[in-house]
Amino acid sequence: MIKLKTLSNKLGSESGALLMATTFGIFIMLSLFAFYLSRLVILESRNSGFHALDIKTRNLALTAMEHGLQSFKASRNPETIQGSFNRGTYTVVFDSLKTESHQTNLPYSHYTTMKSIAKINDVERNTRVILSTYPEAFCFSYYGNNTGSATFSESLGSITGDMFFNGDVNTSIVSSGIIYNPTGSGGTQLASPPIFPTLNTAEYESLLLVASALPVINSSSNYALNFDGSNDVVNFGDMNEFNSKPEVSVSFWFMRQVDKPNNSNHGVSNILFSHGSDPYNDNIEIGTDGANVEIYVDCANSDQYASSYNAGIQNNIWYHLAFTYNKDDPDGNEGRLYINGSYAQSWNHWGGNLDQANNSPVSIGDTYHIETPFDGYMDELIIWNIAISPLAINEIYNGHNPLDNNANYNESSSVAGYWNFNEGNGSTLSDLSGNGNNGTIYGATWVQISEGNQATSNTTINLSSYTNNEFLNNGDLTLSNVTVNGPGVFVVYGNLTLESNTIINKNIKIICSGNLTVSDSQLGTDLNSAVVIYSNGIATYTNSTIYGLSISNGSSITLNNTTFYGGILNYSSTFSLQGSTQITGSVVSNYSLDFQGGSTSVSKGSLPPFFRLDIGLNSIVVPGSYLEY
Repeated sequence: MIKLKTLSNKLGSESGALLMATTFGIFIMLSLFAFYLSRLVILESRNSGFHALDIKTRNLALTAMEHGLQSFKASRNPETIQGSFNRGTYTVVFDSLKTESHQTNLPYSHYTTMKSIAKINDVERNTRVILSTYPEAFCFSYYGNNTGSATFSESLGSITGDMFFNGDVNTSIVSSGIIYNPTGSGGTQLASPPIFPTLNTAEYESLLLVASALPVINSSSNYALNFDGSNDVVNFGDMNEFNSKPEVSVSFWFMRQVDKPNNSNHGVSNILFSHGSDPYNDNIEIGTDGANVEIYVDCANSDQYASSYNAGIQNNIWYHLAFTYNKDDPDGNEGRLYINGSYAQSWNHWGGNLDQANNSPVSIGDTYHIETPFDGYMDELIIWNIAISPLAINEIYNGHNPLDNNANYNESSSVAGYWNFNEGNGSTLSDLSGNGNNGTIYGATWVQISEGNQATSNTTINLSSYTNNEFLNNGDLTLSNVTVNGPGVFVVYGNLTLESNTIINKNIKIICSGNLTVSDSQLGTDLNSAVVIYSNGIATYTNSTIYGLSISNGSSITLNNTTFYGGILNYSSTFSLQGSTQITGSVVSNYSLDFQGGSTSVSKGSLPPFFRLDIGLNSIVVPGSYLEY
C-alpha cells in the first residue's frame, strides 16, 4: 500500500509538470506567432502608407503637368516651373532637344519634351509629354481640307511623308508615306482625322488697323530728302514774298528718325523749318522736342515766344505739319497749328508783322548750328503769303496740288514757294511756284520713297529703332535690296513687294493687308531664326528662300522656283507649286494643292518652333507621347 501510494503520488506530480510544460510551450508558440503576426501587420501598414504616398505623389506630378501645359499654351514659354503643394514639391522642365532619357533626339525642331517631377518625402514620380508648337494637322507633310470638293489627282511632283486629303485620291504622288482620307478611296481610311486649324488673327488685324490710321503722303513725288542730324540743310536764301507780311502759312511732311536732345535757347530742337537765324533776329522757327511740336515766333514790336503742342510725335512715322500766322485773325488767334490735316492748337500772344528777318535765309533741316539739326526725312514743302483756311490745309494733306486754281480756297495765287522733291538727284530743290526760290542742298541726300513713303532701296531698316519694334506703313511699299533686322513686326497696310536681294532677318512678323510679292530675296536665316508671314491678298514667291511660317489669307498663293523651309497655312482657293519649288516642313491647306512642275515636292520636316512668340495657332500634346517613369 505504501509503495502503491508513493507511486501514485509520483505519477501525479510528473503529470502536472508535463501539463505545465506543454502549456508553456503552447504559450511560447502562440507568443511567437503573435509576434510574427504583429510584424506582418506592421509591414502591411507600412506598405499601405507607401502606396498612399505614391498615389499622392503621382497626383502631384499630374497636377504639375497640367500647370505646365496651361502655362505653355498661354505663352509658348519653355521655362522651368517650380512649386509646392500637398506637402510636396514639383518641377516642370522643358527639353527642346531630347526625350526624357536625355539620349533619344526629338524628331522635329518644333517639338519639346515637358517633364514633370514630383516629390513627397522619399517618394518621387516622373511624367512626360512631347509638345508641338503647331496644331495636329501639321503632323502630316500635306493636309488638304479640300473645301472645293476636288479629287486629288496630281501627275507631277512628289510628296514625302504621310498626307491626309479630305476626299478621294487618284495619284501615286506619295513616294514615301501613307495617304489617309476619310473614305478610303485611293488611300487608307482615317475615321477621325485632325480638324483644320483655327487661326486667331486678332494680333495681325489689330496691327493692320493701326497702320491704316497713319498718314500717307498723297503726292506724285517718289523721293524725299534725308537729313543726317549733323549739318545737313537746304537753303532757299532770302524770300521777298515772305518778308514784311502780316500773314504766312507753311506746310510740309516730315519723319523724324532720332529724337535729339534739346539744347536750344528757345526750347526748340530737331529744327525742321526756319526763316531767319541769329544774329538777324528770329522770325519763325518750327521744330520738335520729344512728342511736342514747338513754334518760335518773333514779330515786330513783340516779345519772343516759343509755343509748344504735344502732338504725340514718334520716330519713324510720317506726319504732315501746317502752321498759319495772321496778325489780324478775327478770333484773336494769330498762330494756328495743324497736324495731319486737322486743327491742333492756336496761340494769341504775338501780334506783329513778320518783318524782323528781312534779308535772312529760309531753310529746312538746320539753322546754321544755332539750333539742333533735324535727323530724318522731309518732303512737299509749301509756303504761302496768306494764312490759308483749315479746308485748304485738309486738301493739301489729302494730295491737292497748291498750284491748281481752286475757287473754294483760292490759295494758288498766294503760293510763295512750292517744292515737291521730285528731282531725286542733284543739289538743287526747284521752286515750282514760278517765284524762283530754288533751294541749295548741303549734305542732305536723296532717298526713294513709295506711296507709303518709306525708304525703299539700298538701305537697312532696324526695327529696334521703332516704337515697340513696330514698323508701320500706310500705303503700298516696295523694298529693293533692303535688309530688315529684328526682332519686331513689319506691317504694311497695302501691297508689299520684296525684291532684288532684300533680306528679312530673324524673328520678324511680316503683316500685309494687300498683295505680297517676294522675288529674288530671302526671308529668315534658319528654322531657329525664322519669320512669320501673314497676307490678306495674292501671295507670290519667286526665286526666293524662305524660313518661316506663311499664312495666306487671300485669293491665291503661288511658289515658283522657291525653296521653303517651314510651314504653310493656306486659306486661298488657288494654291500652286511651280518650277522646281521644294517645301520641307508641312503644308496645311483649306483647298487642294496643284503641283505644276515635275521637280516640285513637299517633304515632311521640322518647322520653326517660335517659342515665346504668338503666331495665332495653338500648340498640342503629340498623340501617344504621355509616359510615366
